[in-house]
Amino acid sequence: MSKILIRDDFSDLPVGPLTIDNTATGEYHFQPFQADVSRWYPAVNRAEWLVLEKEGRHRLLAAHTSGKAPRRTAAPTLVAGSPDWRDYTAAIQVQPLKPGGFAGLAFRYESSRVHYRFVLENGQEAKLVYAEHGTEEVLAKAKFSYSCDRTYALRVRVTGGVMKACIDGRHVLEAKDARLARGRVALIAHVPAFFDRVEVTTTKAAQAAFVRTRRKAERHLDALRERGPKPALWRRIGLHDFGAGRQIRWGDLTGDGRLDFVMAQGIRPSRDAYPITCLTAVSLAGDVLWQVGEPRRNSDVLTADLPFQIYDIDGDGANEVLCAWEFEFVVLDGRTGAVKARMPMPVAPNGQASFGRNEAYFDRVMCDSIIVANFRGLDRPSDFVIKDRYHHVWAYDNAFNPLWTVPCRTGHFAQPYDFDGDGRDELIVGYTLIGPDGEVRWSKDWGDHTDEIVIGRFDPARRDVQIGWVCGDEGFNILSPKGRALHRDHLGHAQRVSAAKFRRDLPGLQFYVVTYWGNPGIISLHDCTGSRLFAFEPTATGSILNPVNWTGEGTELALMSASVRHGGMLDGHGRRVVLFPDDGHPELACESIDLTGDARDEIAVWDREQLWIYTQDRPFEGKAVYRPRRFPHYNASNYRGETSLPV
Repeated sequence: MSKILIRDDFSDLPVGPLTIDNTATGEYHFQPFQADVSRWYPAVNRAEWLVLEKEGRHRLLAAHTSGKAPRRTAAPTLVAGSPDWRDYTAAIQVQPLKPGGFAGLAFRYESSRVHYRFVLENGQEAKLVYAEHGTEEVLAKAKFSYSCDRTYALRVRVTGGVMKACIDGRHVLEAKDARLARGRVALIAHVPAFFDRVEVTTTKAAQAAFVRTRRKAERHLDALRERGPKPALWRRIGLHDFGAGRQIRWGDLTGDGRLDFVMAQGIRPSRDAYPITCLTAVSLAGDVLWQVGEPRRNSDVLTADLPFQIYDIDGDGANEVLCAWEFEFVVLDGRTGAVKARMPMPVAPNGQASFGRNEAYFDRVMCDSIIVANFRGLDRPSDFVIKDRYHHVWAYDNAFNPLWTVPCRTGHFAQPYDFDGDGRDELIVGYTLIGPDGEVRWSKDWGDHTDEIVIGRFDPARRDVQIGWVCGDEGFNILSPKGRALHRDHLGHAQRVSAAKFRRDLPGLQFYVVTYWGNPGIISLHDCTGSRLFAFEPTATGSILNPVNWTGEGTELALMSASVRHGGMLDGHGRRVVLFPDDGHPELACESIDLTGDARDEIAVWDREQLWIYTQDRPFEGKAVYRPRRFPHYNASNYRGETSLPV
C-alpha cells in the first residue's frame, strides 16, 4: 500500500500571485513570503507564480517577470518536500503553454541548480535530464509531440539509481544514474505552463526508512542544540521613527569605551543613487544621543548600502561620523552630531562608462560608499576612499587633499590591505588592485561585478595571503596577491562570502558562500582551497552568513537570519544548531558583534520599530575564550565579505 507524501490541488492558496522577492532587498534582509502558508516555496527570483481559478479548481501558472524566457538554470521553480526523501513516485499534471522550452517535474532536487527533471520540451520531446550548475546531461529522451491546448499527466518513479517515467499512464523513458540519492520535488517550467495537481507517494518500507533516518537526525540535532549556549535576550531598544533596514554602524561615540550605534535612513531618487536623509546615534541603553536630518516612520528598506562610517579620522582621540550627505562629504562630531568639516563631492565624470549604466545623473557624484585606508604609511589609517556606484574611486587624505582617482569596474565595497608589508595599503576594488599612489597593478577582464571580498591567510599550505571574491555570475573565486586565479567555482550568482574557522576537522579556514540573483539562497561550504564540500538550498532567502564566535571555543557558526522558522546559526556541516526563540522578536535584519566585551558575539536583530540584542544564556566555562581578528568596525558595509581570523 502506498503512503502519501504530498497530495496537493493548490486549493489552500488564495487566487493571485505568490509573493517572491524579486529585488535586492532579499540579499541581506529576511522577508517572509506568502508561500509560507503552504507546502511550497519559490526557488527562483525574477519569476512569477500565479494562482488562478477555473470552474472551481485552482491552477498554478508559471511565468517570468520579464515576459521573456529565463535562462534554463533560472526557470521558475516551486519546491516542496524533504531533502531526505529517497525513493518515491511523483506525479503532476502540466499544460505547457508555449513550445521552445521545457515544463515538467524536478525530482531528487538538491537545489534549483542541481536536480533531475522529467520534462516535455520543444513541443516534440520527453526527456530525463540531470542538471548541475549550468550543465545538462540528457539521460534518456523520446519523441513525444504535445499541444498547448491540453494537460498531460507526468509520472516518474525513482528507486535507488533507477528512474522510470510515464506520460498519461504510458511508459516512455527509463534511465540509471546514482549521482543524487535523495531530494525534494519541484514544479519547473522554462516556458509559461499551467500545473493542476501534484501527488508524491512512496512505499511503506521507504517511508519507514525515511522516518527512522529523520528521527535519528532530529535526535542528534537536538543534542547539539542542547550542548551549546542558547540565545538569551539582553537588551531591547525602541527605534521610534528612526528605524531602518540593514543600515547600521557600530562604534564608541561618547568615549566611554562602550559601543554605540548609528542608524541611517535614506531614499532612492534614481536607480543608482541612495542619499542619506537621517542619522540617529543611540547608546546601548537605548538613549538617543543626537539626530541629524528628519526621521520618517516606516522608511524605505533600501536595496543598497548607505555611505557612512564611524571613525576618528582627524586623530583627536574621539570618533567622528563620516557620511555623504547629498553632494558633500561631511564629518560629524561623534558626541554631538555637529558638523566638524565638509567638502564637495567630485564632479561626476561624463558619459557612459565601460560597464553598467551612465551614472552622470547629477553634476556631482552621489557617493556610494566610504572606506578608511592608510595610503600614506602613517601610524594609523588617516585616508579615505569614496566611490560612485560602479565606475570610479577617489582617494583623499584627512585634510581633504585628493590623492588619486581611478576609473575601473568597482563592484560594491572596496577592501584596503597592505599586501607587500611596506606599511601602506593597496586597494582591492572590483577586479582591480590599486597601489597606494593610485597605480593600477593588475585588473581582471571578467563579466558581472564583484559583490564581496575577503582577504587573509586562509590556506596554511600557502605562504602568502589569498583574496576571496564572490562575483555574481562569475561565481566564487580565490586569487593570489599577484592576481593569479587559484580557484574558480561557477556555482550561480555568488552574492555573499564569509571566511572563518567553521570546521575543527579541516585545515585552515573555510568559506561559506550564498547565491542570490536567478538561483537565490543556495548555501555552500568550501575548504581553504575553495573546493566545495557541500551545498543546500534553505526554504527562504536573506541569509547573511556572518561568522559568529558563539561558544568561544574556537569554532565559529554562520548567522543565517533571525527568523524563528527559517533562520538561526549554522555549524560547519550546514546544521541549524542554534535557533532563535519564538518570542516576538524582529526578524528583518541581524548582525553578529561582541557587545558585552567577553569576546563572544552577541546577535542584534531589528526591524524599523525595534532592536533586540541576544547574548549567551550561560557564561564561558573554558580556560581561554577564542578571540578572532575581524575587519574593523569603521569599514562596515552590507557588501563587505566577512573574515574572522585566528590571532
